[in-house]
Amino acid sequence: MIRWVRDIYARRRLEREQEALRILKARYHTFRAVLHSNERALELISSFDEALLKRSGLSTILEELLAVTFELVDGLNRLSDNRYPALYSAHDRLARTTRQVTARLDSEGDAEILAIPLEDAATEQARSIGGKAAFLGEMIRSGMPVPPGFVMTSLACRRFLERSGLDESILRILRPLDAGAGDPSAAAREIRALINAAQVPDDIRSALADHWRAIGSPPVSVRSSALVEDNPAHSFAGQFTSVLNVCSEDALIQAYKDVVASNFGARPLTYRRQAGLPLDDFSMAAIVQTMVDARAAGVLFTLNPSDPENGRMLLSAVRGLGTQAVGGSSPADVFQPLRDDPADVLSIIADKEGGEVPAEGGGLTMATLSEQERAEPALIHNEISALLRWGLLAEVLFGAPQDMEWAVDQNGDLFFLQSRSIRLQGKAIRAARRITGEKLVADGVCAASGRAFGKARVLRDADNLTKPLPEGPVVLVLHQSLVDAAQLMPRLEGVVVELGNPTDHLSCVAREYGVPMITGAPGAVDAIPEGELVIVDADDHVVTRVPPDVVASMPQRKREHAPHASLSARARELRDLIVPLNLTDAYGPTFSISECRSLHDIVRFCHEKTLLSLFHAGDEAVEEADSLVHWLDDVPLQFLIIDLGGGLAPDVGRRISVRDVLSAPLQALCEGMNTPGLRWRAAPPVLSVSELMSRSMIDGGGERPLGNQNYALITRDYLNLNARVDFHFAMVDSVCGPNQQENFVRFRFKGGGTAAVQRERRAEFIGRILRANGYATDTQGDLVTASLTEVPGDDVREQLHMLGRLLGFSRLMDGAMVDDDAPRKAAEAFLEGDLALEHVDFQA
Repeated sequence: MIRWVRDIYARRRLEREQEALRILKARYHTFRAVLHSNERALELISSFDEALLKRSGLSTILEELLAVTFELVDGLNRLSDNRYPALYSAHDRLARTTRQVTARLDSEGDAEILAIPLEDAATEQARSIGGKAAFLGEMIRSGMPVPPGFVMTSLACRRFLERSGLDESILRILRPLDAGAGDPSAAAREIRALINAAQVPDDIRSALADHWRAIGSPPVSVRSSALVEDNPAHSFAGQFTSVLNVCSEDALIQAYKDVVASNFGARPLTYRRQAGLPLDDFSMAAIVQTMVDARAAGVLFTLNPSDPENGRMLLSAVRGLGTQAVGGSSPADVFQPLRDDPADVLSIIADKEGGEVPAEGGGLTMATLSEQERAEPALIHNEISALLRWGLLAEVLFGAPQDMEWAVDQNGDLFFLQSRSIRLQGKAIRAARRITGEKLVADGVCAASGRAFGKARVLRDADNLTKPLPEGPVVLVLHQSLVDAAQLMPRLEGVVVELGNPTDHLSCVAREYGVPMITGAPGAVDAIPEGELVIVDADDHVVTRVPPDVVASMPQRKREHAPHASLSARARELRDLIVPLNLTDAYGPTFSISECRSLHDIVRFCHEKTLLSLFHAGDEAVEEADSLVHWLDDVPLQFLIIDLGGGLAPDVGRRISVRDVLSAPLQALCEGMNTPGLRWRAAPPVLSVSELMSRSMIDGGGERPLGNQNYALITRDYLNLNARVDFHFAMVDSVCGPNQQENFVRFRFKGGGTAAVQRERRAEFIGRILRANGYATDTQGDLVTASLTEVPGDDVREQLHMLGRLLGFSRLMDGAMVDDDAPRKAAEAFLEGDLALEHVDFQA
């Protein structure tokens, strides 16, 4: 009878153990599924942002994103025993609202991308606005003096031609030319007549008029920004029409027609046919820009194309507008300032007869010059110096020597009307490489497109995020992609990150604010000095040191962020429901469900809470599954092991050794703990051991009171260790697998056996070591929280080996924290390999 009862008890106990282990394994697999869904959600948010600009595939991406984010919400609640039910309501509200706004957006058409203010024109929009407009936008955001204006997109051109039925007529007229016959001049005249006779659709007319009024209805120029002009193999320079001094709305409409018609002029058609390019190219964007009341104007080559190694720039200048300098129709002054010394200028002063100036009511007229004005230089020394400095800046900003059109107004203020990279060959290419700055970083991935400059602020950990940023433009340099850095984004010009990927949280925020960002740039933290003035070229993933002779010309004003200002109000409303990240401080009071105002917020909340979900998951399992746990004998820190799958060799017994461990993260941690020279069993270097001993008699507080089992949950690539080491609590949580984006190391350390001030000093000592190893750390009292994310598997193993050493080294170290200098001494000893503290005197 007794044996029968004992068998029933044993069988039921085994069933409870198996059930506890089954539940724990299910929780772990849910945990890994949530991590995978988090990665996919961020990829979809990135794709959605791009699709919104293109207006392509929005509904498909949105539906998958809603499904994946629901999986995140459901997975977190299953992991936490339904601790966050309000997340379901938050997700449902966002799902209903985003679907409604998407439906309304689909019905409104593409009107929002007919025109874009120049200050919002960016390189990622070059396919719709042309490189000329994109360059002007980059120049404005970099603080260069550029007249205000806007750009009519290539979509506006295509819509004008399609709605007017001109596209079919133009194709018919061009068909003989495509076959190698016909007269380009006759075809151009016929197309121009058709375009001049056509009515501009109301929405395009409104876009032109509204944006013109938005800049104050000034006299403007209307110029091409054709996509074909950006092709490095084919130059269309000077082949398209520019209309200057346009002073009325009707004249603006006609000028726009003239620019569109010039896309099918005789010269462009002939050039396209000879170059083998398609004749029916309807992608003509047009720049509308405030006229400069120019006293002088001209062209600046920042590298002399005819003599690239002479160390001088080449500058031409005429009186009035720059039309004569660009067209070469009248004599111009020529200046060659020495790049390193603007006072050294070679000059040829022409006998200038007159200059073109704006005529009253529109158009141009020729102004005559007095005898004295004909012989005087068009520019004075200070203006030449300013052109040289801005030219040096443009070279570094765009990564190549520049061909720049400029104008000086009647007050002596300088403006740039356009800038483009000079096409170089032979020795000019070699000369250009020497003048565009030293490359500090030449590796990585573009997370947010664009170029920017600023002073480097190098941060290795989260503790420093609260420190004030330097005055002027700032480029943030990080070891890893710290989500909390998102709160700084409105103040930043650029971001460079060693560890990360284009779909992580911080990259999404950078794109939201239009801040150029390079991620996955190894060695950036050490390569970029604190305070260095640098250029970030995210598209080519290059960071360049600004040459000393350029520093003086760098403007100090900061970028004014207007992310995606080209979108319609409806498109921005949809974007605000999905992309922005409002939960930027995981430790702050606003990190709550009630603050989840976007799907990105829900992703962030779920990710952070998921990483915390298994910290205490093993306590109950240890009690329920006693016969299924394993003891690891040959490490100095005793703890139980619960294998969730693949973490131990098959058919091992209750007592195991490190040789039986297959879990990559646990292997690395054990190797670190077994490092020779650690003081696991040696007396601590303290002033009063009795204080520690007396404390040990009464210590039952803290996160893991005395008597709780130490345990590790493991799989082949996962470790979650919760342990009480003497009088402090330590936690190590890590994924170490082939997918770098899922890999992480999280570490927590709290408590001690001495007074609060000594425990806090030990926290400082541990924080120093973690920061030196690249961790993002947060220290509050005697609690240290640290994380390292998205790192290669080899780096994870190296860091876990370090943490194993640190667990042994830090044992009872709070007793040695006798003064404020002790944390530094202890940290330096660890980092230098003095694990036995043979060369440290804490009382000195």
